[in-house]
Amino acid sequence: MQNRAVKPVYVNLNVLTAAATAGTDIIANDRNSVSAEPRVLRQGGLAGSVAINDFWVEIYVGDRYVGRLYNTKAAGAQIDFNADMRPFGNVYVPPGAKVSAIAGVNAGAGNVDILLA
Repeated sequence: MQNRAVKPVYVNLNVLTAAATAGTDIIANDRNSVSAEPRVLRQGGLAGSVAINDFWVEIYVGDRYVGRLYNTKAAGAQIDFNADMRPFGNVYVPPGAKVSAIAGVNAGAGNVDILLA
């Protein structure tokens, strides 16, 4: 077996408000949410909705809970990689495991941006 570096998860997605409803996986249709290769999830950021902290998602790798992200900026603002990202540590994502971002509440007006790396 070759000794290869494990690649990071990379999901950068803009989600319409209508799709960001409580209980839905807002990254379900992103092709980078699952891979045949092992990966690592280190951090995540969330922006959008009406007001800061009025929208949140819970991050899962398969059935394993990783953490919760709150929107740090209102709609229209971009995620600042240096200021808005929340560390998760080095979460191993096995081959074939799905990374999910389950909305905890309905998003207000404005789209939602999520970045997982």
